[in-house]
Amino acid sequence: MRFATFAVALAGGVGLVLGASLSSPAWAQESQLDSLRVVANSSSGGPAATLAFARALRRAGHSAEALAVLGRAKALASPESEVLVSIDWEFARVQMDRHDFAQARAACRALGARPGASAEGHACAAHAHLVRQRATEALAEVAAALAADPRCYEAKVAEGRAGELALDATKSEAAFRAAIAWRPEGVDAHVGLGRALLRAGKREEGLAELRRGVQLDPNGPEPLYELGMAVAPSGEGAALLERATSERASFADAWLALGAQELSAGRLAKARSAAEAAVRRDATSVGPHVLLGKVALSDGRYDEAIKEGEAALKILANSAPAELLVADADAKKGYLDRALEAYQAAWGLDRSDPTPLVHASEACHAAGRDTSARAFGTKASQEFPEWGPAWAALGDALVGQGENRAARDAYAKALSGSGPVDRESVQKMLATLP
Repeated sequence: MRFATFAVALAGGVGLVLGASLSSPAWAQESQLDSLRVVANSSSGGPAATLAFARALRRAGHSAEALAVLGRAKALASPESEVLVSIDWEFARVQMDRHDFAQARAACRALGARPGASAEGHACAAHAHLVRQRATEALAEVAAALAADPRCYEAKVAEGRAGELALDATKSEAAFRAAIAWRPEGVDAHVGLGRALLRAGKREEGLAELRRGVQLDPNGPEPLYELGMAVAPSGEGAALLERATSERASFADAWLALGAQELSAGRLAKARSAAEAAVRRDATSVGPHVLLGKVALSDGRYDEAIKEGEAALKILANSAPAELLVADADAKKGYLDRALEAYQAAWGLDRSDPTPLVHASEACHAAGRDTSARAFGTKASQEFPEWGPAWAALGDALVGQGENRAARDAYAKALSGSGPVDRESVQKMLATLP
């Protein structure tokens, strides 16, 4: 299509390629808004410079201002200007970021109605459907886009994302690779391929693709977030997530991930700051409240932990993590019977997670109720025979009951199993057993 190679030079001597791509990098987010604002508002600032400012605003999370600036960019463009295609893409992307499907579809229709932009309109619609996680509808639009333009990059990226939703790793990987072949500098295809490869167990190759995405778009919140999640938990992961939140302060998922990494590293002050930011950005989701409660729990503020767990349960009554948080806090306060009810509720809500059973066993053992501790530990080890913490908890309960030989076997299985086991503590216990 003629839009695939469309380029304009920004007024004021700032050069920038502006394609019609939904996925093209913004080259600037929060860190560069001031300079782009100056160029866009200067007397020589034309529609391309204004569009660049609007794109950066969107990527920084300022959707309302981005829409206003896009309206100004459209007013500055001549009716036949090819920059209008890029402006329509940005209008649609802002609405997708806001999860407003109706407005996104309207922008996609306006895009597709422009001369020679039929493929872009269908590709845009495919991405809009993906916001609602409708892979079937998205693939129908992908097919229409590729029929109009067999090398439509945005359509191929949408096909890759639809494959992710459908859990079809082979098709997803193939689509992203095709998109990269057509546009090697396209960020979204590299990031999507990185995710697909990681899910397929190809870690090194997947990380290489994510790093390529960050290299192409070093200020992009999404590439930074994806790579930060992929290398977690690590100092590099925390640094990447911190950069993502600095570029988009409203990025709730990044704040949440950053807080979880800081908590796992024992940096409670930083974890709390990130968790509070996540709650401010998304107070209607369970995750931020649970994270803030976990930080409070680690800091010995048990009442605050219970408060956050209860806030999460008001949002989603059948939240296993929220029930587990309340149980852990009640156990720390010495309210064991109440804690056991919450542990059992958490286990009933999510039988894929052994943590409620393990924590219940540990809490009972700490309270000297080793018969109950043994029952929970046995259940955890039977349901999850490879999970080391389950065997460690059972070993503690058996020691409490004086069954040292059985405890030795349990501890040995804990050391050979998977999961976060305090190996030094288990080995000390083994050394003390007769």
